[in-house]
Amino acid sequence: MKLIKGFRDIFPDSEIDISNSELWNSINILIKQSLDKFNFSEIITPPIEYDSTFKSGIGDDTDIVSKEMYEFILKKDDEFSKNETFCLRPEGTASVVRSYLEHSLGKKKKINKLFYCGPMFRYERSQRGRYRQFHQIGAEILGSKNIYYEIELIGLAIDILRNLQIIDFKLEVNNIGDEDSLKKLGKKVFEFANDNKNKINPEDFKIVEKNPLRFLDKAIHKYEFSDIPSSKEFLNNESNERFDELKELLNKNSIEFKVNEQLIRGIDYYNDTVFEIKSSNLGSQDTILAGGRYDNLVEKFGGPKTDCIGFAAGIERLILLLNNNVKKASKIKIDFYVIYQSDNTKSYAYSVLDKLRKIGFRSEMDHDRKSFIKQLKSASKNNSLYTVVVGEEEKINNFVKIKELSSGDEFTIKFDNLFQEKIIDLVKK
Repeated sequence: MKLIKGFRDIFPDSEIDISNSELWNSINILIKQSLDKFNFSEIITPPIEYDSTFKSGIGDDTDIVSKEMYEFILKKDDEFSKNETFCLRPEGTASVVRSYLEHSLGKKKKINKLFYCGPMFRYERSQRGRYRQFHQIGAEILGSKNIYYEIELIGLAIDILRNLQIIDFKLEVNNIGDEDSLKKLGKKVFEFANDNKNKINPEDFKIVEKNPLRFLDKAIHKYEFSDIPSSKEFLNNESNERFDELKELLNKNSIEFKVNEQLIRGIDYYNDTVFEIKSSNLGSQDTILAGGRYDNLVEKFGGPKTDCIGFAAGIERLILLLNNNVKKASKIKIDFYVIYQSDNTKSYAYSVLDKLRKIGFRSEMDHDRKSFIKQLKSASKNNSLYTVVVGEEEKINNFVKIKELSSGDEFTIKFDNLFQEKIIDLVKK
């Protein structure tokens, strides 16, 4: 028996960072600290959706949907259900919008600041930091077009990276215009591609015929066209003014950025502001985090006109950028390891263990009759901060001996006094 290609087990003590559950838990805590500061609430959607959620939302001719999405139908009593087609979600935004509409979240609260964290699935070639099952953290603000929400969202993205002690990154921003501007840009790209058909791969030209903007996103990175149409040429006054205001606010809030007029984002639902945060430490696939405004998606799903903006980041790619300080801090540390000297003292030792856990300390002891020396070694292997030694004398006198492993300092305390502030302050110092 073995894993499916492109999937991974994530487990304790893995020597590979990207498979180490202790590290995963640690960075999830750090990410959620940032989300809490910015007052985002969690939304949990199922990993399986109707395929129409993504075909309507992302676009059924995108690579994500047409080539990478896992689709399936149900079989019951040897009969296939032809009316319902399901998929494993390839991204998070469309699921959030579907849930937002289905549960009328916009009626309950005008502005919804939501985040999600969970597995996504795409059938693509596995490579460094990219897997067929991958995990995303995403943040969405639904219900307003106020420019300050864009600043807030970008600020949140940067706060997450800084909280993870990732410092080598660059923010790139662009404005791709409203729906009308994008239609004009698409028409111009189609004309440009026709004029340069002999220079374009036939497979890529098929993309032009289906969706010129998606071709533009691909062509910018693949072909060396110096005169390919730019979104800047088709912006109306409102989009231009909006972009100027965004840049001004970024400067006022000391957020460094670069304008990238070739930044498009290859998903149908984006408009106006788009942004990416990149790191040179990831090689050619250098995007850590990406997002933008999607003011038409709720309406596209049958809901009312709702202005929205969001971003997503891959957890696996964040892990690749972590420094050793974060990795060391993620190592599980046990507060107390209880050691007993004989079977006669085991019951008393367990009472001590139980009380320490009730106080709230992460505590452990051996139950398999290891020798005293082996118990000491286990305490060290488990990164225990303190040992609690229980022998006949301690049992008779109803006290415990506590030793700090790093310094060797020892003191004794009455069992009944374990709740005293002394022991709590000791570990929390």
